[in-house]
Amino acid sequence: MAISLLKDIISVEQMVEKKEQETLAKAREIIASAKKEASALLAEKEKAAELEAAEIIKARQNKAMADIEEYRLKIEEECRNIREKSGTRIEQAADFIVGRIVKHSDR
Repeated sequence: MAISLLKDIISVEQMVEKKEQETLAKAREIIASAKKEASALLAEKEKAAELEAAEIIKARQNKAMADIEEYRLKIEEECRNIREKSGTRIEQAADFIVGRIVKHSDR
């Protein structure tokens, strides 16, 4: 009976050790699977972030180009106004100079 009891204890200990090994193996599989899923999710999120960043950059570039064009048009308008004003002022300056010359030559 004692030998039978010892055999049963040894058998149960072996069974427990086998279950522990199986549990450890299953835990390793779960961890490996979780790491693999996390890696895939991270890669997916990185790709999505890169696409979003590219869209933001493109939108900002388009806005910058529109702003540049707007400023260019404003500058052209200012230049046109300056040319128009300078044209009338040149005529006024020429009249003034001619007037001064004529007035001085009349003396």
